[in-house]
Amino acid sequence: MPSNYKPITPTIPPAVPSVHSLPTISTTCVLHIISTTFYTLDCVVYFCLKNFLPHLNIWLNPFVDCYRRVSSISPIMPGLTSVGKFLECGIISLMYEREPKLKVFAITKLSELVNNFWPEIANVVDKIEEIYEDISFSHRKEAALLAAQVYYHLGELDDALHYALLAEEKFDVEGTNLFVTTIKGWAMDSYISKRQQSVNVSIDPALQALGDRMLNQCLQDHEFRQAIGLALEARRLDVVRAAINQCTDKASILTYTYDLSMKYIPIRTFRDDVLAELAQAYEEYASEEYFNRLQCLVSVGHVEKVSAILLDLLSKDRLMAYQLCFHLEQMASQSTLQAIIQSMNSTENSEENSEATAPALTELERVKDILNGQVSRPLLVEFMGRNNKSDVLLLNRTKKDISAASAMLENALVLSYGIMSTGTTSDAFLRDNQAFLSRFTNWAKFSAVASLGVIHKSHSAAAQKVLEPYLPTDGGQNNEYECGGGLYALGLIFANNGASQLDYLVQQLKTANNETIQHGAALGLGLAAMGLARSDVHDELRNVLVTDNAVAGEASGIALGLNMLGAMDHEALELMISYGTETQHEKIVRGLAIGIALTLYGRQEQANSYIDRLINDKDPTLRSSGCHAMAMAYAGTNNNDVIRRLLHVAVTNANDDVRRAAVIALGFVLIRTPDQVPSVVALLCESFNPHVRAGCCMALGIACAATGNKEAIDLVEPMIKDSVRYVRQSALVSMALILLQQPNSHSKISSFRKLLPTVISNRHEVLMVRFGAILAQGILEAGGRNVSVQACRDHGHMDAPTIVGLLIFTQFWFWYPLSHFLSLALTPTALICLNGDLKMPKIEIKSNAKPSQFAYPPATEPPKEKSKEKVATAILSISNRKTSRRKLGSLSDMDTRADEEPVAENQQKEKDEKLEVKEPEPGFEMLQNPCRVVKDQIPLLSIPSESRYVPVAPIRGGIVVLRDKSPDSEEQLIDVSSKGTGPPTQEVSEVPPPPPFEFKPENEDES
Repeated sequence: MPSNYKPITPTIPPAVPSVHSLPTISTTCVLHIISTTFYTLDCVVYFCLKNFLPHLNIWLNPFVDCYRRVSSISPIMPGLTSVGKFLECGIISLMYEREPKLKVFAITKLSELVNNFWPEIANVVDKIEEIYEDISFSHRKEAALLAAQVYYHLGELDDALHYALLAEEKFDVEGTNLFVTTIKGWAMDSYISKRQQSVNVSIDPALQALGDRMLNQCLQDHEFRQAIGLALEARRLDVVRAAINQCTDKASILTYTYDLSMKYIPIRTFRDDVLAELAQAYEEYASEEYFNRLQCLVSVGHVEKVSAILLDLLSKDRLMAYQLCFHLEQMASQSTLQAIIQSMNSTENSEENSEATAPALTELERVKDILNGQVSRPLLVEFMGRNNKSDVLLLNRTKKDISAASAMLENALVLSYGIMSTGTTSDAFLRDNQAFLSRFTNWAKFSAVASLGVIHKSHSAAAQKVLEPYLPTDGGQNNEYECGGGLYALGLIFANNGASQLDYLVQQLKTANNETIQHGAALGLGLAAMGLARSDVHDELRNVLVTDNAVAGEASGIALGLNMLGAMDHEALELMISYGTETQHEKIVRGLAIGIALTLYGRQEQANSYIDRLINDKDPTLRSSGCHAMAMAYAGTNNNDVIRRLLHVAVTNANDDVRRAAVIALGFVLIRTPDQVPSVVALLCESFNPHVRAGCCMALGIACAATGNKEAIDLVEPMIKDSVRYVRQSALVSMALILLQQPNSHSKISSFRKLLPTVISNRHEVLMVRFGAILAQGILEAGGRNVSVQACRDHGHMDAPTIVGLLIFTQFWFWYPLSHFLSLALTPTALICLNGDLKMPKIEIKSNAKPSQFAYPPATEPPKEKSKEKVATAILSISNRKTSRRKLGSLSDMDTRADEEPVAENQQKEKDEKLEVKEPEPGFEMLQNPCRVVKDQIPLLSIPSESRYVPVAPIRGGIVVLRDKSPDSEEQLIDVSSKGTGPPTQEVSEVPPPPPFEFKPENEDES
């Protein structure tokens, strides 16, 4: 009861009729009666309570309707103040009465009026809470609901949710008004937030009940996708299972759940649980969805089930088994593939009846060869050699522009050529320029020899033959830099597939007594043993590390991480972190910083303890390792907490290298969604710190590689003209990565191609920028224009070699030979079709796009020779008189006509070219097997229906296995053995000998 409340007993005029005989009165009449008959609002309240409380609605409802109509016409009207006072001193005053019925009436009426009169009701929200807390009050839930509505209008959603939960069933979850939808959304967000903190965290039972009600409501309404999305966010695996069981379209809902799991679940442990559940669901409901099913099993490490599926398919559909093996060879790690093969071997050895399984042994060996890469790698090498479009003229022009300029630029040219010829096996430029390479000494020679490994990437059959002159030999006079580069090159050739070379490389590392050879052997060993976590490899690398040699220790630190890629071996991590804090060599610490990050690859929240330990270390190099660790552990996850943390480090850390590493790490975390990166780093691109700007360039180049993203180009392009040299260098390299594999129709590709030779030939430009331009030139032409960067592959998994190659490539900032690691990130843009015998048939693939849309960029045109124009001869007057006496048709006249005829012909040709009308470009193109296919072109591919072959699975690029519709007919196959692996331009045919003739000396001239 308000303190100023003084009940007054009014004198009722005799003209007022009885309440029971009141006629239907209008709103105007109500306002007139209230404003003239009663002296104060207290009289109204008292009169209503004492005389006609049961009939108050007759007076109140027209009054509220009038208020609504008036407020919709004009916000300021006489009498509206009386409305608020009527509520405040009238209905609101009822809550202060002792009679429970009056309180119930007040709560009920205020609930109806709260949307319009919440400012007045908000003044007494404390009283509403007090009424709810009264245990003896029978309508406590209604009071809680009224309090929730008031707090909702005040914007206090946490308090509104609290009282809505206390209202229990009075809060209608199925309601569609704005209040209900807002509170439901806020409740679900709060529930998800608490569940994401920990599965075992204590949650308010009312909130838990509301979350269950909402999830069950989704299932009852058959909104299964919405239910699965909420359940994955709330870590409710039971709801995911229920949604899959109840949905009728099993294949669709399983695919949807799989895509969400791979893209949006930030917790690795929970994602593995979901994938394990999906693998079981695929087995029960969609056993023919082999690709996603195998992906789930590989992600959770169930290699025995993978091998069982493949062996079962060999007896049912061997072509599908081949296609699945090619898919596994692309997406699974080297250790997983080895485990699958070992499981197959154990199954094969356990077969009791060998005769019954004899026909399948050949097919089983083919499956093992596919998993080992022995089928796909030679085919890709063949494709790269056949389709090599390396621009030799560009190389020669660059060599001419940098002649005698600097050894640094000559080294850049060799690095650029290696990237340009990745996997093509075309080393003609190196062989044709022996005199140029003879000037290379020390580490430049090391890089030149290592570039052979990039050029012959995956060409395992000829690796020993190509590198034989450069590998260490017993008793020979070995050049330490050549031997170190040769071992490094061997690792580059067998990167991520080098189990067969491990014993040789371990032996070379053990017997090497020179730091340069140890450096190359350690890098080669790490590349060959990538992800295998071999203990013997780890022990040998540790032995080299503890010698505390700066050159060998740096390579050993990187190699330790490559061997333990993604293993998160605690013993190895403790070794690297402890030795990094003890050693005084910065090079060793820098190598260990990369090795630690590689060991934590893909571990997400499991790596947080190590990340916290590194990011707070006093050594700036180890703090950089913390940034690299976040990049590797959360690569492609889009984790908001990690992004926020990296941004904080990028703007607050005192060390420039740490800030640059933090910005680069943003590119790795967001590499799955490159369109989001420009908006994240846009403000950092304008930072006063040049290291931050350089890091932004590399982050954009890594995340937006081969996408041609316009927003990224708009951010990088101004930094090509930055005032700081290393920012310009990073901008050039980044722009080349972004424009990789972009057609000539792209708005920026032509201008950028023209810019690079200008920068390279500019002798006034600093060497660092010219180095970046030469490297960018090689990236644009990478792999003979037949490779791309694809960090996120089909079915949502991240490609580990690509991520590793990009991270170590960024370390060329400190050590130029690490530029060769970019070859790990370069994937052939090949489409190779194979028949059931794993041979290439002649077949056409239709590309439903204009040929120019995905065509190769035009090659550099050779310089045109300037035609020598004849100058008109001066004619003297005496000569003119002599010429006039000559007859028409004289020799001089014939000479004049002969000179004029070519000019007239050239003019006519020019006119014909102008009049020539170009034919309209066709809307499709027929490609021949094998063919170059970029990522954006894959959805546009199809095999014509009249073709003899059909793919066993949808075309996803890479290697496609075909099913023959006419198996009894003879096939036309492509002979790959008769063709060389070099580019077509290298095939030079001999001039045929002259025809027989008889020599007679008397016929010769005496002179």
